[in-house]
Amino acid sequence: MMELRQLKYFIAVAEELHFGRAAERCHIAQPPLSQQIKRLEEELGVILLERTSRKVSLTDEGSMFLAVARDTLCTLDGGIEKMHMMAEGLIGKLRVGFLSSGLHTDFFKGVTAFRKKYPGIMLDIREMQSSDQNNALRAGDLDVGLSHHCYANHYNLEAKTFMADRYFLAVHHEHPLVAQGHAGYPDIDKEPFIMFSRQHYPEAYDRAIGRYYKYGVQPRVVQEAKTHQTKLSLIAAGMGIGFVPERMCAALPDCVRMIPFDFQGEVHNTPLKLVWRKGDKSPTLKCFLEVLSEFCREVDDVANGCNT
Repeated sequence: MMELRQLKYFIAVAEELHFGRAAERCHIAQPPLSQQIKRLEEELGVILLERTSRKVSLTDEGSMFLAVARDTLCTLDGGIEKMHMMAEGLIGKLRVGFLSSGLHTDFFKGVTAFRKKYPGIMLDIREMQSSDQNNALRAGDLDVGLSHHCYANHYNLEAKTFMADRYFLAVHHEHPLVAQGHAGYPDIDKEPFIMFSRQHYPEAYDRAIGRYYKYGVQPRVVQEAKTHQTKLSLIAAGMGIGFVPERMCAALPDCVRMIPFDFQGEVHNTPLKLVWRKGDKSPTLKCFLEVLSEFCREVDDVANGCNT
């Protein structure tokens, strides 16, 4: 069977056209070098080198095989280098999911910083609901995602808080609460309300409904939405009111206002988390999490709101 060292020996002889110099170059005695070249020729069934007492020269077959040997070693060296780069997280592919509201956070600043630092890693970015991210992560179809916190709690997953901001009540600019400048539970009783779908966020939906009943409030759920952007669009159309996180100030329609809400002393925020499979030791994932960690922040002590 042909060996890599035979290729290296042959290349040295072909380039030096002298067995002695080739042996020195390969750090081997001349007799073993000559034996390896002979074995290579026997295996190939062709003469690669013409040998006389005065000189060594390549046969036509030898010239052709020299190109083959060089290409083979070059390909191997390149493959080994890429393997080492992959092991260090310098090249590869990473499948990344994100929520639509992630567009209004520092998430894509982190993605930009990652691409600059690791240009050899190809990112497959996918806009996905939290529930879809959860399923894709556990199925191995996604490597990491920016998800609502309620879908980050699973024994097969690990998570890190990326950011958290507080909820405000979003209303149409002609709503009486705009003039009031603030709102509480009594203000939303019997109001037409827009909420996330229970199908997509069952735990959050049930907690919210339970909280309303606790404070004697019965908002009329007139529409369900999948995203905060959809909520804002429906509110802009005058269909109702709803809670949205402060980050949505960046996407606020001109006719919508976000006003502070009194949660009876409770702090209600909406954490977004970076989520990945538990035990995933992928170097590319490690590099991604290290870079994105620089853009993580916890909830602010005081929320300022916008367009209040």
